[in-house]
Amino acid sequence: MRETTTGNNKYLKELNKAAILDLIRTTRGISRKALADRTGLSPTATGAIVRELLGAQFIREVGEGKSSGGRKPVMLEINPDSYYSFGFDIDMRFIYTVVLDITGKVHYEEKWENHSSLTPEQAVDRIGRIYDTVVSSLKIKKDRILGVGVSIPGMLDITTRRIFLAPNLGWSNVDIRESLSQRLDAPVYLDNEARCSAFCENWLGICKGVEDFVCINIESGIGAGVFVRGKIYRGYTGSAGEVGHISVDENGPRCKCGNVGCLETMASINAMAERYREMASKTNPDVSGNTIDQNFEALLAGALDGNRACLEILKEAAVSLGKAIGYLINAFNPQTIVIGKKFPRYAKLVIDDIAESAAKTALAHLAENCSIVPSSFGENSSALGAAIIPIRKLFGK
Repeated sequence: MRETTTGNNKYLKELNKAAILDLIRTTRGISRKALADRTGLSPTATGAIVRELLGAQFIREVGEGKSSGGRKPVMLEINPDSYYSFGFDIDMRFIYTVVLDITGKVHYEEKWENHSSLTPEQAVDRIGRIYDTVVSSLKIKKDRILGVGVSIPGMLDITTRRIFLAPNLGWSNVDIRESLSQRLDAPVYLDNEARCSAFCENWLGICKGVEDFVCINIESGIGAGVFVRGKIYRGYTGSAGEVGHISVDENGPRCKCGNVGCLETMASINAMAERYREMASKTNPDVSGNTIDQNFEALLAGALDGNRACLEILKEAAVSLGKAIGYLINAFNPQTIVIGKKFPRYAKLVIDDIAESAAKTALAHLAENCSIVPSSFGENSSALGAAIIPIRKLFGK
């Protein structure tokens, strides 16, 4: 990255500043000289940017490094507890909330239950009240908030950022970004929940340093965030990753989308909970009155306790998931496929079934070079990823 007298100087300065910040973030202790060498900027330009970042408290000096002769260099690192980012994951049943500082450290995490489905207006109001409560509780100054990321279980328009379909929330063609930004008096960024989980994996999790990976979320629906060559892949209209609507069984149940045998109808939490309800209600009619969450918890408890019928439900879903993963391996040739949200809770019971099923539909060479792993995160991954969006922008990502 070299200095130039042409073009937009302000843009170049911000680009150089982001590059220096990212180098400080990824090296965890680097000198001004090393920054100049790595970026191609002059020592004068590098020094000016470092002074600005120190003045704004984005970075701090942390002692001296080794010297090959002369004065020891002063080392720099990202300043923790200096700036913050909020993440909200809107679900049918809850709003998961996290606060991160710019190092990725979690300062707040809470699952706020919803007593009923929220309209867009109610969601804006509820997030606003949660935001005010948390800002007050943590005593965060408003000028130290980088922004607010919001995870949505649905499809967004890539240019307008309008939510054109969030079926599980019952929303279509709505825009909450502008009203939410006004309510919070902060920049607001919306993205799909599976892509937010992929940001989380890329920034904090298993896929840190992995350029080509797919992050699949198993929840009431199934979606995926796809990274290609180190960048999120959105597709032409911004809806890439709707893997829940890959058909895996031509004789399967009809999906809400109108097709039959979609992965969501076979391997989502809702699908598995419904199969458990049908099975258990034959001997215990009271099960029919349970919620989806209650039936899934009962299914999971039974499978972990060795109940063969419960285990079979999970394994059947795993085979369908593996089939779809095989298609993804053929299409994207990823290094890693990480499966998250509810999946880590039962991964040990079915991960081998998934790998075996994927191997049957994927080309052998591609399958052999792709690892299928459970996420190290759970339901909080989308909220974490949402909070990472404003932080990524600070570092030029």
